[in-house]
Amino acid sequence: MALKHIIKHTETEIVLKCYITATGGGNVDISVQNDCTKSTQVYVTPDSIPDETGGGFVNYTGSRVYITGLWWGCKPGKQLDITRILDTTPNPDTVHGHYYLTASGYYDWQTTGFYDRTYANKDLRLTFDGEGHCIVRLRKEGWNPKVETAVFGPYDDVTQVGS
Repeated sequence: MALKHIIKHTETEIVLKCYITATGGGNVDISVQNDCTKSTQVYVTPDSIPDETGGGFVNYTGSRVYITGLWWGCKPGKQLDITRILDTTPNPDTVHGHYYLTASGYYDWQTTGFYDRTYANKDLRLTFDGEGHCIVRLRKEGWNPKVETAVFGPYDDVTQVGS
């Protein structure tokens, strides 16, 4: 059974429903490159990974996602942690914590213009310590449109007169 479902996916936004049904909890990872790249887009690798430990405003390059809304529900006494995965080479992964959510609730920043852009070019991890669900809305920036280069006949071939 899938632990995440894409509810909406456009060139500038993706909405995912993520959940865990096991009483022991578990992780759901959202990959910026694999999950957030639409079939009509090409993922753009960042030129550099900015250091965000100084607290300043960071300018990103490449594909990135900003958190614009969260809706969650956890079983009584359980919680959901939402983090960004900074590095996957150590064991365990290095993560940066963002949200520690209990019970149920929502954050909807779409109308205010506020977006959580911290470590925006890094994958997200939702860690449930029990059963729960979360709907995550992400604003997308930095993808290139995919260009179809296949030639199916003489009318598609730009080198032929009259195509």
